[in-house]
Amino acid sequence: MTTSSGIRAVIFDMDNTLHNLHAAAQAAADAVSLFCGAEFTLHFTPLNRDRPSLPGEFKDFFGDENTASQAFSLYYTLELQCLREFDGMLEVLQSLKDAGIRLVVLSNSDGHSVYPRLSLMGLDGFFDAVFVRESFAEIKPSPAVFSHVLDFLGMDAAEVLMVGDSRKKDVAAARACGISAMHAWYGSWEDKDEVCAADSPEDILRFVFGGGKAASS
Repeated sequence: MTTSSGIRAVIFDMDNTLHNLHAAAQAAADAVSLFCGAEFTLHFTPLNRDRPSLPGEFKDFFGDENTASQAFSLYYTLELQCLREFDGMLEVLQSLKDAGIRLVVLSNSDGHSVYPRLSLMGLDGFFDAVFVRESFAEIKPSPAVFSHVLDFLGMDAAEVLMVGDSRKKDVAAARACGISAMHAWYGSWEDKDEVCAADSPEDILRFVFGGGKAASS
């Protein structure tokens, strides 16, 4: 299907774009605090930047490795069970897929984290491909990553939209490669992108089917 925007494929970031990792992480951290009898404060900056840093945070907080390992195992299990896609996201993905729009996940998280999350939320069947940290030699915001995805899609940059919560890794990086980009502000802690931002997942449909105009500013 040819859309009025000319978009034929959408690349989605994973965490805080498809689902609310912030909420799941906080719920899991609260549960760990109750279980351990200590107030464990989860730092969201490293959580957004580098998921593998979390085991180190647990060790630093709890001191001994055994307690930290048990606490992290509990945290990871609870976080996974608390994951929920953003309201309206299922309908957005279904509408895009029904229209023949190709869908791809591009995440800096490792496959050990990404694949179970997609499966648990029932989102895995929507995507033509899921690219994770191990998929390429580099990760976002490297232009090489976006080039690989365009090669996979067999499309020009102008035919693709990137949606993500990071203005640097997702939005600016995609635009630097000629790809249209929408800031998933509904899941972001960053200042709202002034060019093109989504207040809700439904704004993605308004962009794709509404002529490629910014959903909000």
